[in-house]
Amino acid sequence: MRKNSKIILWFSVAIVSALVLTVPSGLQAAPQQTSTGPQVLSNAVVNQPIQFDVSRPLAEILKEAPAQQGMRMIHAPMKPKMQHSTAQQSQNGSETAAVQPLIASAISATIGLGFEGVGNTSFLNCPSVAGQEVAPPDTNAAVGDTQVVEWVNTCYAVFDKASGTLIAGPFAGTNFWAGFGAPCETNNDGDIIIQWDKSNHRWLAAQNVFNGPPFFTCVAVSQTADALGSYNRYTFPQTPGFPDYPKWGLTRSVYYQTQNVFNVMIPSEPFLGVNVCAYDGKSMLKGKSDAQQVCIFDNSNGTRFDDSMVPADDDSDSGPTNSEVLLGAIDNFLPGDTHVYEFVFSANFGNPSKSTLAGTNGSMPISVPAFNLAICTSGPFLTTDCVPQPGTTAKLDTLGDRLMYRLAHLNERGTQHFVITHSVNNTTAVAARWYEFRVQGLGTTNLSLYQSGQTPDDGEFRWMGSAAMDQAGDIAVAYSRSSAAAGDFPSIYFAGQTAGDPLGTTETEALIKQGTGFQPDTGGRWGDYTSMALDGADSCTFWYANEYYDTNLRFNWATWLASLKFPNCR
Repeated sequence: MRKNSKIILWFSVAIVSALVLTVPSGLQAAPQQTSTGPQVLSNAVVNQPIQFDVSRPLAEILKEAPAQQGMRMIHAPMKPKMQHSTAQQSQNGSETAAVQPLIASAISATIGLGFEGVGNTSFLNCPSVAGQEVAPPDTNAAVGDTQVVEWVNTCYAVFDKASGTLIAGPFAGTNFWAGFGAPCETNNDGDIIIQWDKSNHRWLAAQNVFNGPPFFTCVAVSQTADALGSYNRYTFPQTPGFPDYPKWGLTRSVYYQTQNVFNVMIPSEPFLGVNVCAYDGKSMLKGKSDAQQVCIFDNSNGTRFDDSMVPADDDSDSGPTNSEVLLGAIDNFLPGDTHVYEFVFSANFGNPSKSTLAGTNGSMPISVPAFNLAICTSGPFLTTDCVPQPGTTAKLDTLGDRLMYRLAHLNERGTQHFVITHSVNNTTAVAARWYEFRVQGLGTTNLSLYQSGQTPDDGEFRWMGSAAMDQAGDIAVAYSRSSAAAGDFPSIYFAGQTAGDPLGTTETEALIKQGTGFQPDTGGRWGDYTSMALDGADSCTFWYANEYYDTNLRFNWATWLASLKFPNCR
């Protein structure tokens, strides 16, 4: 294992203000939906790729790719609203009542495979190929026909789906763009996403270039189902500012991306809005050099109510759709809210001026049980560094100001299901809250809450979750868990609900991987997301990837992958 690791953390003035915040005035809230209906933006901007090529097979490139030299900087997610948060009551009124979670018997899903992923330890060592040591890993994995790909900010590896055996890696993340040239090949900036397009049996790898302005999005779409094959590679511009915390959702013909946008030169008012982009997946799959990017920048008509949107990611090959559902903007009230906010993006590549984004300025609220954001106080400051660990005073970041990746979308005989999770305060600690939203009929987008559940109020801190649903209607939710109790190091757990259980119940959790160390001195960073993927081959097997520590060495994180399956899914 590496010792005496040299660590570089990048904090611009704006990012520092996002991590440790003074407490000024209350949040400004936008009006919710009125009788006039959702507010709509139509200020679409269309872009052609700045660069395009077709790579040689990655299996060939990987053999030649040298390790990068030097240290690179990984930034912390910026918090759009916390610059204007107050520990006092906001316009939302009195503090929301604590939800009493409905807990059922032990989780019926069982673990299939479980194996070590890429880490900052001696096993599948990321720094040895990426030439840099970073934290956190931003653990993300996707499952294809025969392979599982895990990408952890600056490096990735390919595993055999049937056995968990390493096929290739780890490799620097920039190998997806080896030979492509700047900026994609030269910037291994993190905030990565690896996805499997279930409809077309292709891989999508995406990474933003944060070393700007100008800023860019790098997208690689595989030509086959082999993650080590050739890719159609694109560079697209990102405006009008720093594109933070990008998230993706794939459909059969369109790929969707969102990111919070900041002006890092103005620390007092850095948040500008959210950029919602659609990519012409049909053209990218065919390797067309003129595949379009259509984006709508949403500043909520000046209120900046909208942020941290998560686009729906199709788990069921629902076929072509005209509109994309997104959810977000849960951080506009303190101590919490009684809504999750919906948005609908309709991208028109033939006539981009007809593209629209509906629901802006909080005008499509969905009622949910009241929640308190997973935010705490540290002296006179508000912070999301709330999670204790045994043996140290170092707290971990809940990222409790946003919904967590993915928004899993499943179409079941005309009923559309949308499943997502986020972290909330309960009376004793932090809980993982999950939702199932539904709408009847393909092409309809007016979501309503079908059920919500929550992990126990028992003093344990549960955060950094991800959730999905299988074709039988079972819901899997996995997350990190920790407390200050001796030996209760940050570990990986899963819970969920078996189809047929009473609505709103969460089955009692089970352990995936026990951590044996705490994370010291990392500015509270603990992943920016994890990932629960559904295997499209059977639509029953879940794959979850998250981080843990086996020692108390700073930045000495490891990752673990596990497959999960409910007994009634066939």
